[in-house]
Amino acid sequence: MTLDQLKALCAVVDCGGFRAASESLHKSQSAISIAIKNLEQELQICLFERDGYRPLLTTRGKVIAQKARAVLSQTRGISDLAHHYAQGIEPELRIVVSELIDMQMVLDALSTVRERFSGTRLTLLVENFNAPLELIEDNLADIAIGGDALRDRIDPTLFTKLPTVSLMPVVSNTSEYAQNAIKITTVDMDGSTQVVVSDRSRNRDEKNYGVLETTVPWRVNDFLTKKQIILSGLGWGRLPMHMICEELKTGRLVALSSSDFGPVEVETFMARTRSHPFGPVAEAFWELMVKKV
Repeated sequence: MTLDQLKALCAVVDCGGFRAASESLHKSQSAISIAIKNLEQELQICLFERDGYRPLLTTRGKVIAQKARAVLSQTRGISDLAHHYAQGIEPELRIVVSELIDMQMVLDALSTVRERFSGTRLTLLVENFNAPLELIEDNLADIAIGGDALRDRIDPTLFTKLPTVSLMPVVSNTSEYAQNAIKITTVDMDGSTQVVVSDRSRNRDEKNYGVLETTVPWRVNDFLTKKQIILSGLGWGRLPMHMICEELKTGRLVALSSSDFGPVEVETFMARTRSHPFGPVAEAFWELMVKKV
């Protein structure tokens, strides 16, 4: 069985006859007929009913034709992928993003990249604190997006600044602190439960990003869990504004907004290692992200 035989089979079906198939494939009608005959002999089945004006697929022929289309589709995919790689396009783009970042900005850029480079696999990892930096240092990611640790390690990385993220202190509307949220001071919060995301990276960040020493911390692994705990009224804490806009609008969350509180501003950056060469896919993603700044 050959690809040419499968192409001939599909062409006869699509074009409605041997002559039209020969014109479509730029081959003689006899070559198409021989290809179909040889395929029938090899498979030991009759593919077409030839009694009528047009050749019609037999019941078994319909199944074979369907399988033939799948094989030809996969073959075209392999050819396209090989052409993709031959142009120097990366087979994979690995991006690691801090939980602090508004993921929609990243997804918008990735959507465009996927349309332009459909043969490249996309790997998107979500980490917190210094973990994105460590992944590009360990060559486990091509691009890292996260906090200011990416800028502070200026020697091994090239970086560009992204929009600042605001961490807003919030409580549930069921919390005892919700009614006086605009007046509450840090002293009022002594002994309260503050939900804190733990830094799991090797090089832990010494910055506390608004953690009060007089609170009782409830440590979690990620911001989504932190948000759920706060929504349940079991504690308070700082969350990225892009993560809580809807809850603030609907009143499910209330911001602590006295002069003792207010948002903590965290600078964010996109970085890559100087030693890691960029291909066209990574370059396209980088440029799309820069345009959003």
